[in-house]
Amino acid sequence: MLLNFSKNFYRKVFLIVPFILLLSYHLKGQIKYSAKLEACHLYYGSQLIRYERTENYPGDFLVKQRDGNEINLVNGIAFNKFLFAGIGISYLNLSGTKGFTTSLDAELLVSRKKLSPLFNFKIGQSFLKNQIGRNKSSTFGEFDFGVKYRFIPDLSTYIKLGIQITQNTSFLAVRGGIRF
Repeated sequence: MLLNFSKNFYRKVFLIVPFILLLSYHLKGQIKYSAKLEACHLYYGSQLIRYERTENYPGDFLVKQRDGNEINLVNGIAFNKFLFAGIGISYLNLSGTKGFTTSLDAELLVSRKKLSPLFNFKIGQSFLKNQIGRNKSSTFGEFDFGVKYRFIPDLSTYIKLGIQITQNTSFLAVRGGIRF
């Protein structure tokens, strides 16, 4: 009985271990480190919630209806060349208000061709300092769609158009960048 158990056990191990090794080798080939460097121009859209002003009200952050700029760096991993997930940090300059954002970034490619559509989603927290020295943080979100052009397997460039919402204000985001 003991001999029969050990034969079955070793037979199963002999079949399962190579399968696990091959699977882990295959998955390791599909997951790799990747990074994105982006520049963005933000066109002012609207203030989402309007408040009544009082005499002693020191002013809101982004009421001057001006455009802004953003520089973004995202580090993450690419899964099977279709999905990218990462953590990013951005420098913002909105209507003279400077600050930064931290975000989680997810990007989905539609195909593996040289020219491919893409969809991008970001969510995080923005930290801005206004002209009178007040600090304010709020939830940050962005949804983009665009086109990616792949030069070589590990280097591509893209342009995206989307909507960004931060500090109770919406912006039209025009973004370009490289992924390496």
